[in-house]
Amino acid sequence: MNKITHSTLAALLLSTFAMAGGDIDPIEPQVSIPEVMTEPMIDNNFYVGLGYSYMKMEDDTADKKITGNAITALAGYNFHQYFAVEGRYSATLGDLRANNTDNDWDMSNIALFLKPQYAINELKLYGLLGYGQVTLDDGTSHSEDGFQWGVGANYAATDEIDVFIDYTTLYDDGGFDQFVLNNDIYVDSINVGVNYNF
Repeated sequence: MNKITHSTLAALLLSTFAMAGGDIDPIEPQVSIPEVMTEPMIDNNFYVGLGYSYMKMEDDTADKKITGNAITALAGYNFHQYFAVEGRYSATLGDLRANNTDNDWDMSNIALFLKPQYAINELKLYGLLGYGQVTLDDGTSHSEDGFQWGVGANYAATDEIDVFIDYTTLYDDGGFDQFVLNNDIYVDSINVGVNYNF
């Protein structure tokens, strides 16, 4: 009798474990791979631009001013979303106005800038730090070169077109290459224009 009871109990337990084992799904380990954050790529690295510039040379000591309207051509390359290099050339169109008198003179500037920049949606703020040469031609060509700097902003109207405005200091020192000997001379420009991104 004990043998039958033990055999029946053992068979019942074995069948219960066998059925229970069939209902359990195997546990698979969950592995999550963290995302690697990368900086956005710049699609349009090379750009060119064209703009209008108002150029001004001031003689602070003699309280005299020479002004002119100019055209500015530029080309640049975005090495990084925060950093570009840009070259500019500006040349006046028509007469220069010196102390309320029109003169058949010319003024120009050529420069190469490092361009730190920071974008906020479609708006980009930037600085210009570089080296350039200002030339004034009053029948004789007078030139000075040195450090130039500026600040500005541009707005991305489309993926290819930016509209920009900036201010640049082109020269700030004593004298100007035999045109003015010892007086404090300051040359700057206000620039507005359009860039095309390739």
